[in-house]
Amino acid sequence: VKHTDEIFNMLDEHTVTTQAMQFSQHKKPFEERIDAWVKKLNVVSVVLEEWLQVQRQWLYLQPIFESPDIIRQLPSEAKRFSTVDKTWRQIMSHARAEPRCIKFCVRDGLLEKFQECNK
Repeated sequence: VKHTDEIFNMLDEHTVTTQAMQFSQHKKPFEERIDAWVKKLNVVSVVLEEWLQVQRQWLYLQPIFESPDIIRQLPSEAKRFSTVDKTWRQIMSHARAEPRCIKFCVRDGLLEKFQECNK
């Protein structure tokens, strides 16, 4: 993920604005939409944190597990990394096809995939 500072700054701005709306005395007609937006922003935040954790780990481990010697010496770890690598590459392919952060991050199962990769 590139430009994470920009994404997190915008996410923070939207969160603060939405929280201000939640405390407004005029929120009643919009309460359901505000609550839905708060939930969506929270999901995006959690997904991005997991995403960045997977990215850091993948960037560190990917060159290590390219080595045939390492694969022979650590077969179970290499298999686990291969599974994570496949999942990571699939997610990145889908992310390139859907570059809108919020729309992509709220996809069903995405958070769970990242969490599984981070185990």
